[in-house]
Amino acid sequence: MAQFRPFEMDNIPIKEQFMNWKDIVKPPYYKKSVDTYTRTRVILMNGIENASVLMSHAMERMTVDPEVKRQMAAMRRADSMQQQTVNWLNPANQTITDYYRDHTWL
Repeated sequence: MAQFRPFEMDNIPIKEQFMNWKDIVKPPYYKKSVDTYTRTRVILMNGIENASVLMSHAMERMTVDPEVKRQMAAMRRADSMQQQTVNWLNPANQTITDYYRDHTWL
């Protein structure tokens, strides 16, 4: 497995991070066929993306430079698209007790 080295990776320009509707909307995983770790990863990534959007809103309120505000607005839009994609990976009919009902050993 390749190692994650964020400081050695090339960045992606903001203009290339915007997604169209087809890229944002992905089919949700099927809750009876994925393992628990996949569900957990989706939930955790959704929380991380949500915290990122909220933090950038807070940072934007603390600056007065209009150019910085403009650049942060573009970043927030790209982050929002990414957060929406991750959020929609959760199936709409999933509940917290689904995992426990599907296993006979409990």
